[in-house]
Amino acid sequence: MKKTFVILCSEYPPFMGGISLWAENLLDTLSANGYEAVVMTHMTRSNKKKGARSSKQVRYIKGHDWQKLHWLYRLPGLLRYMLTRKELVLVAATWNDIEVIHRLKGIFRFKIFCASHGTDITKHVYPRKPKLIAKINQVYSSVDLFMPVSSSLDTIARDMYPKLTCPTLVLGCNVKTDMFIPEHDTGKQLALRQLLGIGIAPNRPLLVTVGRMMAVKGFRHILMALPELKKSYPGITYMIVANRDEPESLLLDSLIKELHLENNVIIHPTVQNEKLPQLLQAADIFVLTSEPVYCPFYQEEGLPRVIPEASACGLPVVVSTTGGLPEGVVNNETGFIVPNGDQEALKKAILTLLGNRDKALKMGMKGREHVLKNFSDKSMTDNILAMAEKEL
Repeated sequence: MKKTFVILCSEYPPFMGGISLWAENLLDTLSANGYEAVVMTHMTRSNKKKGARSSKQVRYIKGHDWQKLHWLYRLPGLLRYMLTRKELVLVAATWNDIEVIHRLKGIFRFKIFCASHGTDITKHVYPRKPKLIAKINQVYSSVDLFMPVSSSLDTIARDMYPKLTCPTLVLGCNVKTDMFIPEHDTGKQLALRQLLGIGIAPNRPLLVTVGRMMAVKGFRHILMALPELKKSYPGITYMIVANRDEPESLLLDSLIKELHLENNVIIHPTVQNEKLPQLLQAADIFVLTSEPVYCPFYQEEGLPRVIPEASACGLPVVVSTTGGLPEGVVNNETGFIVPNGDQEALKKAILTLLGNRDKALKMGMKGREHVLKNFSDKSMTDNILAMAEKEL
């Protein structure tokens, strides 16, 4: 009899991407390969508004104080699986999803596979809270397989939590390569720019960054590079796809004004994942210059899904050396990896791509090939099945 997998996550179905896309990919792949799999998630206000209903594969759970008592709300449903399934695996999106529940492992003998996507690990680097770290360490002592999105997260987790001694499987992140596709026709690119309300002519270079409006994303580095880039390309435009969240939006507005970039920067609201390809297809280069920050807690990127999504759209990418960003790029082949904070390297990389259209196109093509091989739903199947079939 094959194993049963219960996937624990706090958000589902996919809207913006992230953890919910990870859960969807696990669910679809495991189900398609004969495993019993179910997602157990929170009935959020958004889900309720959309009329979400539980099914055989997705169980929505109501709960007033989900942040603190999610384990209690999940317990009745989990106990049914624990009592009726001989080979049960709980697949947790983060360590938080199995707190308290992991204590039942000795009684019911299920397995725990635990993922990590970024801040669930990094925000505990600083400020350090000994009691909380001890609790997380205890949770990790029960984990049978650790599945971080990048090797950099694995290093951080093992440095912080000595009781995390189980094997690691870097699962990475999946991209819907049938949805994220290239668009190199300049006429269609212009139509996209008009459709999106950007209003940028095709001869104006367009750089794009997608991510939460937080300091960790390093938007300021690209803004500071723009005055120099404008000397060669006066019409260059930088589009930040993010909702305006303070205080970062206030800081960016101030910097834009100080550098006289009002006509060169667009802040576009966040879009659903299914609409993101159009924004990427309208651009020439994807740039993400994330940096480690310590306010209000330590943050370092795991591996943002938008990097392989941009590559899948045939864009050359420029990323910093922060966290797991380099793990999504083949330097000098699918894009450039520049040292964090190195303005000269950043400007040189962008100017190289803008000045050599053929090179940029070739990098974009290689980037898509790289994603098809390493980050597509199909290519991720092998990793997921390796996880499912692992004997621990």
